[in-house]
Amino acid sequence: MNLMKTLVYKNLRLNKKRTIVTIVGIILATALLAALTTLVSSFYYSMIKYEKSQRGDYHYSFSNVSTQELKDFENNRSIESLFEITGIGYSKLDGCKNEDKPYAYVEATDENGFKKAGFDLIEGRMAQNDNEIVIPRHLKTNGRIDYKVGDEITLNIGVRRVSESALSDEESNGDNAGTSGDDSTQYAEKQPGDILGQDTPYLNDGEELTDTVSKTYKIVGMIERPNYGFEDYSACGYTFITYGKQGITENDAYGMTVYARYTQKGLRNRYEVTAAILGMDKELFEGVNDGKMAFSSQQMDEYLKQLSNVKYGLGQNDSLIRYECLYPMDGLFKALFVIAAIVAFIIILTSVYCIKNSFSISITEKIRQYGMLSSIGATKRQIRKSVKTEAAMLGIVGIPIGIGSGVLAAYVLTKVANIILSEWLGAALVFNISVPALVFALLLAVITIYFSAIGSARKAAKVTPLEAIRNTNEIKLKAEKFKTPRFIGRIWGIGGIVSYKNIKRNNRKYRTTIVSIVICSVTFIVTSYFMSMAYHLVEMSYGKKNYNIDVNVTPEGGEISNDTIVDAINSISGVKDYDVTKTYYFDVDDPDMTKEYGDYYKEYYMADNSKVVNAVFDIVVMDDDSFGAYSKNAGFDDTDGKAILINRGQISVLNEETNKYTDKEIRLFNYKAGDTISLGYTADTREDEVQNTEPDENDTDETAADLSEQSDEGIRKTVDVTLAGVTDERPLGYEQSFSSPVMVMDQKKFDSLWKDRKCDYEGRPYKVAYVNVEDADKYQDDLETLMSDMQKTVSFSYNITNYDAIMKNEKAFYMLIGIFAYGLIIVISLIGITNIINTLGTGMELRKREFATLRSIGMTDKQFAKMIRLESLFISVKALIIGIPAGLIISYIICRIENRLDTVIIYDPPTGAVCACIIVVILLIYAIMFLSMEKLKHNNIIDTIKNENL
Repeated sequence: MNLMKTLVYKNLRLNKKRTIVTIVGIILATALLAALTTLVSSFYYSMIKYEKSQRGDYHYSFSNVSTQELKDFENNRSIESLFEITGIGYSKLDGCKNEDKPYAYVEATDENGFKKAGFDLIEGRMAQNDNEIVIPRHLKTNGRIDYKVGDEITLNIGVRRVSESALSDEESNGDNAGTSGDDSTQYAEKQPGDILGQDTPYLNDGEELTDTVSKTYKIVGMIERPNYGFEDYSACGYTFITYGKQGITENDAYGMTVYARYTQKGLRNRYEVTAAILGMDKELFEGVNDGKMAFSSQQMDEYLKQLSNVKYGLGQNDSLIRYECLYPMDGLFKALFVIAAIVAFIIILTSVYCIKNSFSISITEKIRQYGMLSSIGATKRQIRKSVKTEAAMLGIVGIPIGIGSGVLAAYVLTKVANIILSEWLGAALVFNISVPALVFALLLAVITIYFSAIGSARKAAKVTPLEAIRNTNEIKLKAEKFKTPRFIGRIWGIGGIVSYKNIKRNNRKYRTTIVSIVICSVTFIVTSYFMSMAYHLVEMSYGKKNYNIDVNVTPEGGEISNDTIVDAINSISGVKDYDVTKTYYFDVDDPDMTKEYGDYYKEYYMADNSKVVNAVFDIVVMDDDSFGAYSKNAGFDDTDGKAILINRGQISVLNEETNKYTDKEIRLFNYKAGDTISLGYTADTREDEVQNTEPDENDTDETAADLSEQSDEGIRKTVDVTLAGVTDERPLGYEQSFSSPVMVMDQKKFDSLWKDRKCDYEGRPYKVAYVNVEDADKYQDDLETLMSDMQKTVSFSYNITNYDAIMKNEKAFYMLIGIFAYGLIIVISLIGITNIINTLGTGMELRKREFATLRSIGMTDKQFAKMIRLESLFISVKALIIGIPAGLIISYIICRIENRLDTVIIYDPPTGAVCACIIVVILLIYAIMFLSMEKLKHNNIIDTIKNENL
């Protein structure tokens, strides 16, 4: 065996090019596996770190904890760590523009709380004593109070209580209470003197501030808005944070909130641990919260009864719990590990074929050598071992380099991502090397090489001396398949004929080449679709916002035109994109719904005895310029006087197997371009209109409103709207999926339809401008100044909301996913390209003697070039004809599998990946064969024919 090892080693050294190409294939395959496992591990820990930075490093929070009870939490073995935040009280803010949020809510914590609560410091530092305070950024962007770091503020801090006038106000409302929409419904169950917290919205005259204490603070820092776990969007107080644990009010009205991080064991048994802390029945608490069991109404009533009597208020950090408690796997990380498993399978499949291809070419090249070894006494077992030994030698070199390269690639990708995302991401990405994951990658690499070599070893062992010397197995001819079509000779000449006959002669060799290209094409298409599907699933779950300024404009006593709002928006520099919209609601009788949406709509929106489906359409009316840009993006050129229907929606359906609601994407309607939809509305009931209900003889078919019925509430009318087409594209500001029908049209068309109609069509009383700008804070300041000046001449009210922080976080999140996703696509593409280069390049090298022979009998360079071009065309077309449909079919199957597992999505064919695949395959094959041809031209014909080795 030592002699065979020596022979294998010398062959590897003699055939350096083939050896290097094979090692490169092993390195790429191993590097990709190592990079994949490292990236998954890094992404996992990065998401955990991100959640901690955004929402805090805790699993459950318990409010209204006394100082004496704190010891019980500290001694709980299921709690790993905790921090406390004490509520001090509320202070009225002078000059606050947000009428529903007029307070500062002062809280106190220590170093541990500042570190673990997820507060994002953007300026200054955290408070270090009880005379210092940190304020939130949205105090300026939302409340329009511009405090600076270094300012001193005096707060009159007290306790919010239901006022004495609340009860009398409620009684005076009589039967109207709860229907008028006033604030009395907010405190109908509370008594005068009851304490109000952040979970109760502002009650205007229904509350008062008592037990006030004056305190002066120095502002030492500014943070982004605390997450909803600390400050809900309905909270009436901006979160101000000072240092300390004890409040300054004597009655300690708001108590202490303990934020507990469980141990791993405690997290696995979190329902049992939490129920014990709350003093609830453990089985009942677990059964209701894990959603696995259906409970009777009596059991649910018992649960609610126990929950109302618990000692503490309960909150939980859902995302962090879901991320750190992998079993049962759910949500984003379920998708992450499923993606990783499928990508690993694709990598292994591609790598096995790539490396197997190298060994197959090696066996074909050395077939005479194996025959000679067999003739001098080498056994089949020895020949098989020689091939396995070759694989082992290549693996010993390639695997360590591959693992190191994969880890290095993951490290570089993480660092690059940190550089790119440093402006938006609250926490740096974590580079994490998981030893078990690397061991797993190593085992996968060994298995890949083993299965790549085993087939070639068996083939080499079967070679007999006579077959090897005659070399009759590689080329087998049948007369009926050898005839060349006449058109090939007419188009490509003698070079084309030789090329066609050569492909027929070496059918097995070309089949290997085509299969190799097919696998690479399928891998690229499937991986691209899989990553785009994962990206889309995340977008469905988390939403996406493409604007950072929201302006609501409400006319008062008149109408403010779109042009006026557009001019105001564009008069300030820094606008990237915008639209101005107003939403109206119309109803449509028996719309042409898809069966699935029709069944859903009847179940959730229609009465049981209703025979006619009556759907409410949201009509989004845009300013003319924005509608033109939107229609162009949606692919419609002719939209004059027509509307665009958005035909993709998202509904929630009950999964009977899991007893949970899941999101599902569906097509809503069967409408197409040119169809007409009759929109219904109720006109005014004024006497002059009732007397003139007959249609005007001058009305046109397009704009005529048809009188359908008259009731006490008004006159029922319809108006026909023609569709320019249906689309999945949504306008700016409407990116989130929805289940209600949405139609988009321009203001000019909308006004023309109802120009001469005196009617009230129900709609939002305000217009909304969605704007994407460069510097949101500066733009908000400038726009508010401009709007205030406009109010001197035009009667309207407005509200500006700054979503810049949310948009940046979303952008960073999606960019993070994109970097990891497309990084994997690039690396998988590299291994596929290497496979093609290996197959074609080595194949051209093995045909050197054949090409030299053709040139020796008079084939010119022009004929030779035609032959190579025809071979490239045949290989490319045949591979793409097989590869593209196979890739589309597999991607569709993956979509169907995902739809069975969790969220249901509509299959969108990966057309971009298909186009890229076509271009890359044709150019790559032609380039490889052309370069090889140019190289072979310079070889000496006689020396090439005489040479037995590469």
